[in-house]
Amino acid sequence: MHELVTFQQHKVGRDQRAANLGHYEGFRGCTIWFTGLSGAGKTTLSFGVEKALTKLGIPAYGLDGDNVRHGLCKNLGFSRHERTENIRRVAEVSKLFADMGVITLSSFISPYRNDREEARRIHESESLPFFEIY
Repeated sequence: MHELVTFQQHKVGRDQRAANLGHYEGFRGCTIWFTGLSGAGKTTLSFGVEKALTKLGIPAYGLDGDNVRHGLCKNLGFSRHERTENIRRVAEVSKLFADMGVITLSSFISPYRNDREEARRIHESESLPFFEIY
C-alpha cells in the first residue's frame, strides 16, 4: 500500500507554528477541506495557504491524504468502507485542531459526498466552521 502514497514535506516547521499560538486574540479555528482528483493541486494549494497564514502569525496546519496514510490511517486500504473510515478519522483530527484555534487545511480526494457531509457534520456538531473547496 505504501507504494501508492508519497509523503509530502511541509514548508512550515513546528517552531514557526508554535510561535503563532496566541499571537492574535480571538477564536479563529476552522477546517478548510480541499477535495478533488489526484494530482489536482490540493496539497500544493493547502500547503501554500498554510505557509502564508503562518507568516501572518495565524496558526495553521496542513493535513495531506498521503501523509495521513503513513501514520494515523496506515492500516486502511482504498475500499469504499476504508475510504469512509479514513475521512472520518481525518475529520475528527481536523475538528480537534480547529477547536484549539488552528486553521486546519485538509487535502483529501474524498470522492464520496456522504463522507464529506459527515466531515461537515462532525464540525457543525461542535459549532466549528467547515469550508469545502473543490
